[in-house]
Formats: sequence, C-alpha cells, structure tokens
Amino acid sequence: MAIHIYLSAANESTLQKITVPFESLPPKKTAEYLFSLPEIPPRPLCTGMGKCGRCKIQYLSPAPELVPLERILLTKEEQEQNIRLACKHPLEDNTEFRVLNDLQEHAAGLEIEFSDTACDLKNTLQAVLFVDLGTTSVAFEVHAEESNTLLAQGKLLNPQMFAGADVMARLHYRHFTEKQSPSRLQSVVCSLLREICTDLQKKNIFIQKIYLAANPSMTAIFLGKSAEGLMEAPYYLENKGHEEFHLPYLPPVYIPPQISPFVGADAAAGLAYILDKFPRADNFLLADLGTNGEFIFYGKGKILAASVPLGPALEGVGMRCGSAVHGKGENIIVQFSLTPFGLSPVCSGTPLFISGTGYLSLIHILLSAGILGREGLFLQNQAPSPLNKKITANLTETNGEKRLYVAGSLYVCPEDIENILKVKAAFSSAMELFLQKSPIDQIFLSGALSSHIPLDILENLGFLPKNAKSKTQILGNTSLLGTIVLHQNPRLADKVAELAGQADIIDLTGQDAYNSLYINNMHF
Repeated sequence: MAIHIYLSAANESTLQKITVPFESLPPKKTAEYLFSLPEIPPRPLCTGMGKCGRCKIQYLSPAPELVPLERILLTKEEQEQNIRLACKHPLEDNTEFRVLNDLQEHAAGLEIEFSDTACDLKNTLQAVLFVDLGTTSVAFEVHAEESNTLLAQGKLLNPQMFAGADVMARLHYRHFTEKQSPSRLQSVVCSLLREICTDLQKKNIFIQKIYLAANPSMTAIFLGKSAEGLMEAPYYLENKGHEEFHLPYLPPVYIPPQISPFVGADAAAGLAYILDKFPRADNFLLADLGTNGEFIFYGKGKILAASVPLGPALEGVGMRCGSAVHGKGENIIVQFSLTPFGLSPVCSGTPLFISGTGYLSLIHILLSAGILGREGLFLQNQAPSPLNKKITANLTETNGEKRLYVAGSLYVCPEDIENILKVKAAFSSAMELFLQKSPIDQIFLSGALSSHIPLDILENLGFLPKNAKSKTQILGNTSLLGTIVLHQNPRLADKVAELAGQADIIDLTGQDAYNSLYINNMHF
C-alpha cells in the first residue's frame, strides 16, 4: 500500500522514483506533500493557493476526475494525458504520478553578488550581515563592521514557501502539520544564513553579528519561539524584540523592536531609518507595501500603528503567470511600456513570469488606454484606436475565461486583476483612515516593491489618495536599510523600542468604517 512519485533526475532522460508507504502519510493535498520534499526547492509558484495552475502532475495510474478549475487552466490535450493540478487532489493509495517541470524548474538558489571591495580582499575582514526576512523573499546585505563598506548583497525566495505563501499558512503548518523540533520552517532559514556565512568565509569575510528584521510571525518561527498569541484573537505579542539571540552554529542575531502582533521588527526598522535620515520629519505616515500592509503614524514623539492583510499578489505570487523577483530577476517581466507597436515587456531574459510591478504597470497602461475599466473589467463595444486594436487582438476566450496575452504565452485574466484590486482596496482604505485621524505632512512608502514602481502609477491605480503624490516619497526596502541604521546607532534602537512600548495600536479591519471604505474602494 504505497504511492509512487517520479521526479526528473539530473539526467533529464531518467526519472527518480520515490515510494512512500501510504499509511505513513497524513491526509493532505498532493501539492502539500510535494512542496515538503527536499527534492523540490522553493518555486515561484502560488504554493497551493489554486491560482497559478502550474503544479502539474501526470497520473500514470487512473487519474481523478477533473475539477472545474482544471477545465479552465489545463488544455484539452493535458486533460486527455491525465495531467492534473496537485493542489486540487488529495493523496490516494496505490497511485503513481510524475511531477512535471514547473515544480522543479526555476528554483530559487542562493546567489551572492560581491562588491569590488570584497573581490579584491586579501586579508580577513570582520563583517555584519543584515537580513530582511520577508514572507515571500529574503533580501540581505553584508557590510564591513568598522567602515560599513558594502561587501555583498543578494535576494532570493524565502525557503519557507513550501509551507504556504502567507503568514497564516506558515503558522498553521508550524503548529498543526510539523512534529519535529527544531521545525523545518526554522531550520531552512537558519541553514540559509549559515550558507551565506560559509560562502562569505571563502572570500575571507567573517560575520560577527546578524541583524534580522521580519514580521512577528516570521520572527517567532525563525527563533523557534511560541507564536500562540498570533494564531487567533485576542492576539498578543510574546516577543518584544530589541534583543540579541543565540542560535546553534550562527553568529549572535539581533532582532529590532516589535510593536504589535502584526506590526513587527520590519516596520520598526523602517521607522528607525526615517528617524535617522529625516531627523526633522514629524506628522508622517510610514506605509509598507508587502504581503502585510503595515502603517506607522509618527507625530509629537508618539506612534500610532496598524496593519491590514494584503496577500502576496503584489509580489507576483498567486497570479496566473506571476513570480516574486529573486536573484538577478532574469526571465521575469518587471515592467511594461506602451510603444507604437503595442505592449513591450521589460525583461533581462526570455519572459517566463510577470512580477508584481509588472502587473501594476500593465494594469496602468490598460486603464490609460481604455482597454480596462475602473471596475477591473475588459471594456467592449467601444471605438478603439489603432493601438488599442493591436493590443486587444490578443484578447481571447479560453475555456470560458477571458485572457489578454501580453508576451508570448503570458497573459492577464480577470482573476489576476481582481487580486490586485483587492490589495489596492485594502491598502487605500487603511491610508484613508489614517488621513482622517491625523494631519499628515509626509507619506513614506516602503517595501522592496515600492522602489520599482513610479508614484504616477500608484496614484492612477488608487493606492495613493488624490493629490497625495506631492507629499509622498518612495524609500524602498526600509526593513533592510533600517537594520543597518540600528547597527550604526544603538541609541536609536533604544528610542524605537521606547516608542514601540508606548504605541497606540488600531484594529483597522475590525472597524465598520474600514469595511465600508474597502467596498467603496473596489475600483481603480
């Protein structure tokens, strides 16, 4: 009584066979089990959300019945070849299937980009590793301890993606699926940091300390601490941060202050960055564009904090053709432009995926060109311009679903647009409530995504209130930049910890005003 799984081996002409006794497997979707296999590293897929349609397996034993989504996402030929989506079918005894390439290709490996200083290094050098542990991606920089010179940097997919694309999926996996200790969720991040340190040592760079910023859930999982206070209401924060931790085989790890159950060290590091770089700023709002929207209002030496769930769509995760940007971003469209010949993708290689910024710029163009309405629907029965005709010539209906093909086989569909629209509605509603509560002189946008998208696009899509562009500034990944500031200025770390301890926390999603705004903001 077993299941038999076939994986592509290093030699593509052969298959690696894995046989697992069925009675040893807990009841779960096939995709959940496949994602947990070490042979399948983190992938730029939707991680079991049933969105991207790329977790394809081919049954060698009788295939299960097609579910409605498969009739949309799989071609007729794939359906006839017994290809199914692993996220839609449970593990069943006496089955055989082959894992197709999307689950094994385009995996996220560690790539470190060394500076000229590091490449020319002849003597050993002590350094500090700064890490932004995001839900979707991990970004890091390495600086010389004394001179603060940049030595190396990199970005890759979070290796915890096997457990789900959002925070709640990770918490559920940690508390209800895993039985081992230390947890695999903790181990994969610790292993990544050790790998970074080992690769640096080969260049005579020795890490003395790690500064790591993350949201409270990612922090608790990384440290191997309890996250019960983050699992269900009433939520509470068990670890306040602003503390140095010692984990096996790693240099000491400093965690910046944490503010609330859903406004963590990543947001606090961003606050530290602003206080350091804009010492005269007051009455400002820090708004982070990530999988979780975190907001901090600072005025008269006090802070007001809140968060709203945004989901991973802005990272490109959960979109049909989407991917988070990792490594050098090759094969990922990061932006679209409009030319006399139609849509032109910006991509450093052959386009295989579309990033979050790519989707935002695409929707901006479609809105401006009158191809897409403000409600997020493709417009029909209008008198199109010659340029519109070139673009809409690629608007087709496949298996009952409208798809606008934008680069080869890559397309955008109504579900993708709705995903972005939901994020926009959540983010802009939170922004409006903060603007109603306090006079805000400046808005600082943070998050790796924000540094790659112009303010004009964010304003046109409705992420920013009208006439807010003039007082808005994009800062980029302040979570990472803030950890560097906290290392340089320990007194500022004390100040941020004091502010965090006295912060007023707002539950935005529990307010009727927020829910009303969200419904009203479901348009671009």
